[in-house]
Amino acid sequence: MRLIISCMDYRLSEEVMKSVKEEGDLIIRNAGANVYELKDTLKELKLDEVVFLPHTDCAAMKLVNSTIKDGKEVDEEIEEKLVSQFRNINFSSLQELEKSNAEIGEKILKEIFPNAKITTELIDVNKIRIPQKKTKYYLLKPQTRYNDNIIGSYVIQSFKKEDVTADIKIAESLGLKLEKSEFN
Repeated sequence: MRLIISCMDYRLSEEVMKSVKEEGDLIIRNAGANVYELKDTLKELKLDEVVFLPHTDCAAMKLVNSTIKDGKEVDEEIEEKLVSQFRNINFSSLQELEKSNAEIGEKILKEIFPNAKITTELIDVNKIRIPQKKTKYYLLKPQTRYNDNIIGSYVIQSFKKEDVTADIKIAESLGLKLEKSEFN
């Protein structure tokens, strides 16, 4: 089984879909391609390969940066599931934080899946085609593929809604409206 993990950012949907090779590939997307938040659920999977796709100019990493460096207040759950993992990391710029995010996520994935092939690519958003931004988000299951309605929207994908409640809060704090949920 193969899993693709990326950020919920609207700019990444086409890049994520380029990484899908087989019908059975699974996709998980959340704020910042945050593997830390997903680790308990990921431990339940038996995977042969993981493609990890964090990106530059990441709003989640900007939130982490402003919380740690500027003391910005965030929701307790966002602190616990996203920000806390970076509290002891030494970084002086957003670019260093984004690189640390890629390194931390890859390390966690290698610990969870010691026998799987782990590929990490920090996507440079300046080098991809950017779709027109839509101010809505989709809450989807990992098997769901994207159509033209979804491209340009933020996408949160997970096995369980409970795994992404902090990400839903982040989406709503960005003023995004839920367009569709595949969860009850």
